[in-house]
Amino acid sequence: MSAARIHFDERLDEWGSRLFNVSRDTPPRPRRSKRTPLGSAKLVTPSRRLSTPQARTTYVRQALQAMVRRAPQVMVKLVRAPKGMKGISNNLTYISRDGLLEIEDQDGQVIKGNEAVADLKTEWRDGGMPIAADSTMRDAFHLVLSMPQRTDPQSVQRAARDFAKKEFSGFQYAMVLHTFETDPDPHPSPHPHVHLTVKAAGLDGIRLNPRKADLQRWRERFAEALRQHGIEATTTSRIHRTTHERWKVQHLRDRTTQTRVLDRQKRVTDTPGKLREVMHHYEQVMSTLARSARGEDRQLATDLVRYLGGGGRTRGTDRDRGKDRE
Repeated sequence: MSAARIHFDERLDEWGSRLFNVSRDTPPRPRRSKRTPLGSAKLVTPSRRLSTPQARTTYVRQALQAMVRRAPQVMVKLVRAPKGMKGISNNLTYISRDGLLEIEDQDGQVIKGNEAVADLKTEWRDGGMPIAADSTMRDAFHLVLSMPQRTDPQSVQRAARDFAKKEFSGFQYAMVLHTFETDPDPHPSPHPHVHLTVKAAGLDGIRLNPRKADLQRWRERFAEALRQHGIEATTTSRIHRTTHERWKVQHLRDRTTQTRVLDRQKRVTDTPGKLREVMHHYEQVMSTLARSARGEDRQLATDLVRYLGGGGRTRGTDRDRGKDRE
């Protein structure tokens, strides 16, 4: 590999990883699983890592290409956190529609019917770290993974399965596909989506403790899984989606509300600083792509200039963009 190519990959890795918050640190060695005593579970908020520069630059290119094509945005929403076994029981009943829809667990087993769902609830209550009937702790997390209507439901389900296996290995979870055709609800959603309920305490006693950054990582990993199953999808954080917005501070003359106005002004003016940082990263990425020896990279730089310039239309935009948005 030529020195110029190595330098190019290093720059794209450096700025692209900053842009999409990809860790460039060496992943830690996996540790042996040890059972943690009840009540002393550790919290974990795993970070997203791509282990090689080539993997990171490939990810950056795919994310940028999906962005300029206006690929459908994935939705991964943390709906609620059931507390105690009563809350989890109600949740499993809800997502399975009283046992009418199939539940798939972390081992790939299919559970259907009230008796089978009752057995699953017993497994959750007694398996791993036991769960009390009533609790003030978040004993599970309920996520919804969704795509726009007319997306192939089976591909959404397969992507959700792959996502859950990678992200929640060592945890008990239950997932159910809901579609407009199969959901017995009187008013089913037209968007194919998967309900994914994850037991908060893993089999090794480590507890999930998701933060805002984890939710964004989940979106990105679900989008990656969808692309691997032939569904074009992308996800960007809100700060990435505000590159075209105009920021304006409202000045009010009412002296009685002066303090409140100043506080709001401070919050609003903080955001453009973050926006400028993101735009600086975009500029470095575009500058790097424009100097690439590959024509595809130079075209991507041109498309990004158009996209970030506010036009938002590039070659194939109208063809690739679906009419339905989440």
